[in-house]
Amino acid sequence: MSRLKYLKDMSLKELSFERISNAIKVRLKDIPHFIAWHTNSSFAKQNKTMLAKFHNIHKGERCFIVANGPSLKQTDLSKLKDEKTIAMNRMYLNAGDMGFMPTYIVVQDIAIQLKQFRDDLDALEHLPKFFNWNARSLFTKKDNLAFIRSDYKPQFSTDVTKTTWGGHSVTAVCMQLAFYMGFDEVYLVGKDHNYEQKGTPGALVYSTGDEKNHFVQGYYKKGMAWRIPDYKGEELAYRMARETFEKHGRVIKDATIGGKLEVFEKVDYNSLFKK
Repeated sequence: MSRLKYLKDMSLKELSFERISNAIKVRLKDIPHFIAWHTNSSFAKQNKTMLAKFHNIHKGERCFIVANGPSLKQTDLSKLKDEKTIAMNRMYLNAGDMGFMPTYIVVQDIAIQLKQFRDDLDALEHLPKFFNWNARSLFTKKDNLAFIRSDYKPQFSTDVTKTTWGGHSVTAVCMQLAFYMGFDEVYLVGKDHNYEQKGTPGALVYSTGDEKNHFVQGYYKKGMAWRIPDYKGEELAYRMARETFEKHGRVIKDATIGGKLEVFEKVDYNSLFKK
């Protein structure tokens, strides 16, 4: 039902020729990566073995999924110092100054994140990294790097050694990874779900260098590319996440300060910590 509602709610403007054309191109380029993963190439087997080490490693624990929204400026992230955290994209920027370093980092967007910030991401040491399987040739193979495969079928995967769904946002992949790791309680932080710039979902935009959509100024340097979010697509993925967590007796809630996402039950961030 959720998928049908997503399709029904799409406007003709959102189904632009550019968007459809880009989707076809992306899927054609994906074919060799699909084959390598699903036919278990030697590297795919090795990578899946690495991912399997994280299965239920945090069973019964709680974690915070840390997005990159500007609400982080109003959030006392030092409270996360002794917590398990799954952070995304460029959360390593100024992380030390904000009082914590992520336990894990997940990056899935190839063109916008993995290519544009390749050198920064490749140089990250001392924390496990989970990048998009299709970008594996871009990075130095290290013991702290594993690759997650995303197919195009809408789903919430409970086994990342098989596949996941990108869900129009790296946040969705973080949720699937958190479930696989066995976390019983998951809280979103910094998921503002509200970019200043509006437009056709998926449309390519070039940065002016002064956007205020993230926790740090200059997140994208002038001329760098980024895309207008697909909020409806994201919300479909998040509804699937909530349904799966609740079905298995687990908790997933939104502790973002002032966030606009309405899929999850809200919880006061500061109330989650002992005074």
